[in-house]
Amino acid sequence: MATNIWAAEDKSSSPPTQSIKPSDVDLLLDRVLQLPPVTVVARPEPMTGQGSIIQSETLEKLPLRNNSINEALTILPGIQFSETANISTQGGEILPPQVSISGGKVFENNFTIDGISNNSLLDPNGKTPLDSPNDLAGHAQEMFLDASLADKITVYDSNVSARYGNFKGGVVDAETINPLPWFSSKLFYRTTRDEWTSFHLDPEKEEAFLSSTDHREQPKFRKHHYGFDFHIPLTPRLLTVSGYRQLYSRIPLSQEGKSKTQERREENFLFKSLFQPTLSIDLDFLWTYTPYHGTYFKDGYRDSDYTLYGGGHLFSVGCHTRVPIATLDTQVAYRTSENSREAPTHLTQTELSKNIWEREGFYGDLKKTQQSFQFKFDLSFLPISLGPTNHVLNTGIDTQHVEGRFERSETSYLYTYLLNDNPFSTKDDYPNRKVYEESDAKASLRQYGFYLENIITWGRLEFRPGMRVDYDDYMHNLNLAPRMAMAVDVFSNRQTLLIGGYNRYYANTLLAYKLREGIEDEYFEQLIADEWTFWKGHNTDTQFSELNTPYADEYVLGLEQRLFGGKMVAKYIQRKGREEFGKTFEKEEDGIYYNTLNNNGRSQHESYSLSWERHWRNHYLSTNVTYQETDSSNESYDDLVEEEDPLVSFQGKLTSKSELPRKDFNRPWVANITYIGKFPYGLTFSTIAKYRGGYKAIQNSYKKNPDVTLPDGTNPYIYEEVKKGGAVIISCRVDWEKRLYQNHSMILSLEVNNLLNKKTSVGDTDDYEIGRQVWAGMEYRF
Repeated sequence: MATNIWAAEDKSSSPPTQSIKPSDVDLLLDRVLQLPPVTVVARPEPMTGQGSIIQSETLEKLPLRNNSINEALTILPGIQFSETANISTQGGEILPPQVSISGGKVFENNFTIDGISNNSLLDPNGKTPLDSPNDLAGHAQEMFLDASLADKITVYDSNVSARYGNFKGGVVDAETINPLPWFSSKLFYRTTRDEWTSFHLDPEKEEAFLSSTDHREQPKFRKHHYGFDFHIPLTPRLLTVSGYRQLYSRIPLSQEGKSKTQERREENFLFKSLFQPTLSIDLDFLWTYTPYHGTYFKDGYRDSDYTLYGGGHLFSVGCHTRVPIATLDTQVAYRTSENSREAPTHLTQTELSKNIWEREGFYGDLKKTQQSFQFKFDLSFLPISLGPTNHVLNTGIDTQHVEGRFERSETSYLYTYLLNDNPFSTKDDYPNRKVYEESDAKASLRQYGFYLENIITWGRLEFRPGMRVDYDDYMHNLNLAPRMAMAVDVFSNRQTLLIGGYNRYYANTLLAYKLREGIEDEYFEQLIADEWTFWKGHNTDTQFSELNTPYADEYVLGLEQRLFGGKMVAKYIQRKGREEFGKTFEKEEDGIYYNTLNNNGRSQHESYSLSWERHWRNHYLSTNVTYQETDSSNESYDDLVEEEDPLVSFQGKLTSKSELPRKDFNRPWVANITYIGKFPYGLTFSTIAKYRGGYKAIQNSYKKNPDVTLPDGTNPYIYEEVKKGGAVIISCRVDWEKRLYQNHSMILSLEVNNLLNKKTSVGDTDDYEIGRQVWAGMEYRF
């Protein structure tokens, strides 16, 4: 996407100057003359696609609010965020927004850090309520890497190489910063707060918002983002870098008439070393630790303080070897992550008067963990000529062992005391308690992936046939995914390329339902003769079933043209998703209603995109526009999807539910303009202008159409459109750099998000996106 447009002038990243005596010159010349000859074989970039790349020089200048990897993707085509990503009532939150790529769902992407998986299988949809009694909200990613710790981000949205698997949306690979061969360091700090923010609110909710007692409504907050890097070369062949980042938010709310502050804290620790024992071998080691925690209390509950934890560790060792006929890349990694809660063990609710309750406590500690071991081996041969054709063979394996675990370390009780004159009170159920028993559920899987592809060049034609084979011992599925891409160099000068492709992508699997099945069933007890006695069981449960792996078939057609000193890309993508995860909720013979995962989901996506980018001297300009239509039977694996696609009434016609427009991540028109320019006197200006077209949100009215009768004699539900307007959101950033002495410099920055303070509706609600917000920062480099 972007390239290093300032590297030649970035003196703060250059090695420190030092004087060289004439006597040293001969010694240096002798060393140069003694170097052995080195043969460099250059490979032209494949015409069939290398993804969109955002370099660190671009990342550090973009106005990104919380500076997450996901936020940086906003400048690329084919990327959609949830309507609630920047909701005005939650300005103090710091977690990265969920993202949809090429119509995929948020849990169908493959996120990697230096090529190592960063995907959570515990509950990647992340829709579980924060105050759920017996479960925890998750996220699609295990770890949240700060964008300033990324050297570059590569996004693959179509024609993805067979090297990548376990996705049905897109691939996002974040490469961490590399150590420099000279000592270098930077320290930075930036901040924002509610006084620097304009809130857009529903007038009917404004008064309640300003005196909020709910974590979902945050009238006051302060955010602090700071960190440092140290590049320390231990020897000319052994380089190291250490980095730290913290994003911290304080959110004052009201509880029982007093002010009480909630907190959110996200940290990044990084250590990376590169070692070159010989000219043909490079070794690397990476450790990252990304803890997250947030403190909360439940509105209207005394002594209900609870803390949620997330994030995890990643240890990775890699070896890059060059041999006469190929390059070999080997990686071994271990990672662990968690979604956990610390909370009061029991909750008591007492009815003081009719419909007036006193509640105290919470639902106890919970812990979900994911541990993974991963081994990767990639082999890329040097070009081989066979007659008029050239061949580049790439092959490799990718294996993972993943263990998930759910723990409730202590039984928790929800005590309920009703008034004696309550109409629902009887001698059979007063008082009572709901029991959440101590639980320890485990689930594990082994994934094995193998791929082979051949990049064939014949004159002006490049053809990349490939095949990926995946197997896991969890669903016991063997998945064969053909990948075929083709490009034609129309005039044999790489100025005009026609690109096409057919590909199949298989999604990752889930541990969520297997873990839920292992959780001990909830039940009720009643107090009889001062002794708690079993009363009745809970009538719902979860059961796991082996299913097929969801997949998508993709068709791609594109044109790449060198134009006006830059590169223009026009692309059409069509995807058909089949056997997607949904659930049924049915009563079994034992009288229990079971939530059961199924393969009844379907989706279809079409997009047309046009992009152009150019970099020249100290300027970079990128523009893109995307039109998309996505239909989907469901947004989540927790949505009900029946075996037979139900018919609904939409726009006065009977329509299959799977053919309804997607409820979220589905703005039809999205356009971006990104500009970064470096000017005299140390000034750098950057801006992102984003247009999101108006759209029609789809919602179930829960009313039935009396004029239409289905074959079973019932009337279909009516689905209605709610029209939402479009908006242009402009965000910008100004940096001023002052050189102090030698390689020391200071940078002052001012960032303004939603510069024009546009009021934009959020989904099918009466909420709005956050208005103008200012960030101020300072950085010191040496």
